Amino acid sequence: MVLVILNLVYPFIFWLLGLYDRRQKRALLEEFILIFGVISTGTAIMITFFFIGRLWWMSRIVLFAFWGLSIFLLCLSRIFIRMKSIQAKGTKINLEQLRLKLEVTKSELQDRVKEGVSIIIVTCNSYEKIVSCLGSIGKANLRMPHEIIVIDNNSQDDTLKYLSQQKEIKVIKNEKNLGYSKAVNLGLKKAKNELMLILNPDIDVMPGSIEVMQQYLADHPQVGLVGCKLLNDNGTLQYSVRRFLDLRTYLYRFTPLRGLMSGSAIERYYLMQEWDHNNDRLVDWVLGGCMLARKKALNAVDLMDERYFIYFEDVDLCYQLWEKGWQVAYVAEAAMFHKHMRASANKLFNRATYEHVKSLFYFLWKHGLKLPANSPSILE
Repeated sequence: MVLVILNLVYPFIFWLLGLYDRRQKRALLEEFILIFGVISTGTAIMITFFFIGRLWWMSRIVLFAFWGLSIFLLCLSRIFIRMKSIQAKGTKINLEQLRLKLEVTKSELQDRVKEGVSIIIVTCNSYEKIVSCLGSIGKANLRMPHEIIVIDNNSQDDTLKYLSQQKEIKVIKNEKNLGYSKAVNLGLKKAKNELMLILNPDIDVMPGSIEVMQQYLADHPQVGLVGCKLLNDNGTLQYSVRRFLDLRTYLYRFTPLRGLMSGSAIERYYLMQEWDHNNDRLVDWVLGGCMLARKKALNAVDLMDERYFIYFEDVDLCYQLWEKGWQVAYVAEAAMFHKHMRASANKLFNRATYEHVKSLFYFLWKHGLKLPANSPSILE
């Protein structure tokens, strides 16, 4: 009876969580196999306690049957997941070809893109990264009117000393770490141009990429913010555009189930790994490492929500843009290097992890599980 109840109840629960998604028919089989393997393993343990005392011979038969089935299904599911994961993570960009293409595009666009750009960068003990970032901007040889505004959140390394030597850069010095959103907003309020390029200091700009994103905005007046292709140093692709989180994604990304479900169809769907990232498209949200936005679009949502100290401010910004009728897009031809290492991933308990969790709960309190009505995930 216990087995019958379990086999009826748990598929229903995961159906409620959206696991059985009509858009992911392949995922249905894969995830069902994995979940059945996990549940049957737990059931086998229960059977051990229930029957080993009185019906030892029956418990042995049932136990071995369920353990055998569990191991088989778990192994089968991991094979499915590993095959998909290897395929997704194997995306590598031909850097030489990309550079040549961007050089050609830059020469074609440099006399066409004339709207000014304000480049906003927030630093905090990021000396080596900001030196590399500003150096890459210089090498990009920008022809359009532009300004660079660096907001320093009370760095204790050589960042301020270096910035004081860069006379063409506007520097805002904060006496304490105000958090990322507040610092970005200080830069946005000081900026004079109509386009805002928000960069993390761990970004290296590829020549031609800013012009490509500018032109995309010029060609698509309904788009309020764009992101670009973010690359690791070895040329492999970072999954920098994602779908909004739903309940099942929250459960698998922010609970212990994440390790078990790593590489699963739910994770691949959230990270948009089924798409090769080689064409422009509207997306739910882009990582905050590189975002080019219109000032009027940012003003429509009252800039970044300063209650996010760090993390989720990019998700929230894109969410609000969709709610206000603006679109968010990914520009495939534009690319930048992102020397990204998430601080909250290094240790289980630290300040970054605390801020990540706090931002997650604030985002949930603010928006709940509702998605913007016109976002791509809703329209798929």
